[in-house]
Amino acid sequence: MEKSQLRVVDLKSRDMLREIENGIVYGLPVLLQDVLEELDPALEPVLAKALMKVGNREVLRLGDKELDYNKDFKMYITTKLGNPHYTPEVSTKTTIINFAVKQQGLEAQLLGIVVQKEQPALERQKSDLTLRVAAGKKKLVDLEDEILRLLSETEGSLLENEDLVDTLQQSKVTSDDVSRQLKEAEDTEIRIDLKREEFRSAAIRSSIAYFVLNDMARVDPMYQFSLDAYVDLFNQSMDESRTNAKSISSADRCRQINIAHTLSVYKYTCGGLFERDKLLFALQLCLRILTSEGNIPKQEFDFFCRGGMVSDRSDQRQNPCPEWIDAGTWDNITELDSIPACMGIASSFEQGHRDWRAWFTSSKPEEMSLPGHPPGLIPFID
Repeated sequence: MEKSQLRVVDLKSRDMLREIENGIVYGLPVLLQDVLEELDPALEPVLAKALMKVGNREVLRLGDKELDYNKDFKMYITTKLGNPHYTPEVSTKTTIINFAVKQQGLEAQLLGIVVQKEQPALERQKSDLTLRVAAGKKKLVDLEDEILRLLSETEGSLLENEDLVDTLQQSKVTSDDVSRQLKEAEDTEIRIDLKREEFRSAAIRSSIAYFVLNDMARVDPMYQFSLDAYVDLFNQSMDESRTNAKSISSADRCRQINIAHTLSVYKYTCGGLFERDKLLFALQLCLRILTSEGNIPKQEFDFFCRGGMVSDRSDQRQNPCPEWIDAGTWDNITELDSIPACMGIASSFEQGHRDWRAWFTSSKPEEMSLPGHPPGLIPFID
């Protein structure tokens, strides 16, 4: 947008203030990049636009210099922090825009890519309709503005103003026509969206895979993956998954894309991971996919990850075997009992604590049957 005039500096640049001064005086855009949560106090007059009137000049004091302020000056500030928190003083003096990719937005973008590749005519029709709807709504707004302008400029009786009456009549006809076209376009857009939704599963899977990659930076900051490169990989996966079948349903085609792309993401990513992190990546990818498909109950998975936490033990069942079940383990058992698949496990300890102790002290408990067989517990553990 700013092209070659943009001046790029960071907090480590020796000429940072000089570039900002030149931008202020000559009306040049300046990009200050890679800032942290605390900004240089020297920038305060710039952020606050602390302008002073000296004769016919607008002056901004930066440090010990008084600079003629050019209204074309713009300042952009960027950060690489994932979730920065700026003070209210900074937030009120700037316009903060979050350019981070969100899963819902990426999913919509990838859906457009899938449809563009699989049904190009449909995607073109969708784009054309979006433009038509936007143009129609803009025309309605323009008509309203024109009517309001004529009403505000009219002197005397409104009925005696023939130009206003003619404009109102013409506007009514035009408005009805535009509204009818908008209704038809919106109905068509609904039908197109229903057709596009047939490819939604491919967009969901690919967006999930990208955010698994993105989260690997928490394991090691070295793991950084480009969104552009990922989109290229997605396009490549769609090309490689294509078969010679003349007729294939949307569901089957999405299944082909998902299988090919998931494997491609795994191979592509593992090439840049330490050996110790490959299994973790595969686990995360598998868990996210299964969770999105509803194959992993959230309550059971949360218990698996965090265990049971009891904040108030006054209503808790009494521990039947305190001599070998400590308080923390009993908390886990009673919380596990609240999960539908494991309901009844706490009472089975009360009724068959001898059998449970034998299982607990066994050298190979994994080869023994669970005592009591609480309903649903065996399938859950298997």
